[in-house]
Amino acid sequence: MITFLSSAQEAIIEKYMAFAAESVAPLVKGLETHSVCLKDFMQNLGQKGFLGISVPREYGGQGNPFIFTALFVEAVSSHEAGLGLSLANHYALMEVVKKFGSETQKSRYLPLLSRGELLGTLAFSEETAGTDYKAVTSSLQRSADGFLLNGKKTWVVNGELAGLALVLSKNLDGESAALAISLVDCSDKEQVQCSGDKGRLGLRSAYVNNVDFCDCKVSAENLIDAKFNAEEVAVFAMDVAKTILAAAAVGLTSGALNAAVEHARKRQQFGTNIGQFQGVQWKLADISTELEGSRLQVLRASWSMEGEPEKFSTYAAMCKWFAARTARFHSGEALQIMGAVGLSDDCPLEKFYRDAKAMEICLGTSEAQKMQLVDLLEI
Repeated sequence: MITFLSSAQEAIIEKYMAFAAESVAPLVKGLETHSVCLKDFMQNLGQKGFLGISVPREYGGQGNPFIFTALFVEAVSSHEAGLGLSLANHYALMEVVKKFGSETQKSRYLPLLSRGELLGTLAFSEETAGTDYKAVTSSLQRSADGFLLNGKKTWVVNGELAGLALVLSKNLDGESAALAISLVDCSDKEQVQCSGDKGRLGLRSAYVNNVDFCDCKVSAENLIDAKFNAEEVAVFAMDVAKTILAAAAVGLTSGALNAAVEHARKRQQFGTNIGQFQGVQWKLADISTELEGSRLQVLRASWSMEGEPEKFSTYAAMCKWFAARTARFHSGEALQIMGAVGLSDDCPLEKFYRDAKAMEICLGTSEAQKMQLVDLLEI
């Protein structure tokens, strides 16, 4: 792996950062309070080509490597990290369709998902099945014209926005009730019932809902091919989502560092700016160093999805744990540099700090990532 970006990738970062500054930064408060419509915003991203960054051109995308997607999420999340959570679920569904979908599924869904005409979500978690996803009780059972899905899902990101969900359930058609994974049309609001957005600590611009599937019709052609193990598909989807959320954590840390540096240059105490004090300087040095460490972890995981797929799951767990921890700790250090100003809800650091803590929990806790890494070490 080449750990430094090419000139083309460096150039695209400039494009992404310019877009984020122009189109995301002015909408941060509106997105968090939902006075700006997230669905419209996501659809606008699709129209500008940002949802199909790594989708092959024959399906309406830009045909770039997955690492470009991670770079885009880092850029927008330097202003609004909640977008990273929404995008993580959307991109994860797209990557599953790309990797495991039939030609019919790819042709039908990837162009719509790329253009933002259809938004995606992962519906895996239940009240008694979070990290232990094998404990799901949602059921898929054969009917006269396909299958019926029943079950209650919780913490479904993009739940009320999504037109397509990747749902993990038990297949009751066989004797063993094995795991099944399917693409589910969410357009029928009688069959797919969604609660309001869950109030929570951070990442508030994303919509997070409970979703009940009530005799929801699933066609046989929307099941992920049985030749692919459902557990393998679910793990891959989560690895993609974790890597994207880690990229968002890198963006958040970058935004926190920029705000702290700007404040340190301007804030005057004892006849000089506080950036001249060693206590502040060392905090900034720590933030910038661990920020770069997080970024390299994310780049390695993003590259490995296509370049070293057998190690993708390991690198995804590493980058999610490390980048989220870095974001939480160093957004706190950046807030400390801001002093009382950082406590105000007019200051971006107050929001960054809340968002960063949520990142250590969403899409798998830090402890879950460590469990996965220990399992892979085969101790």
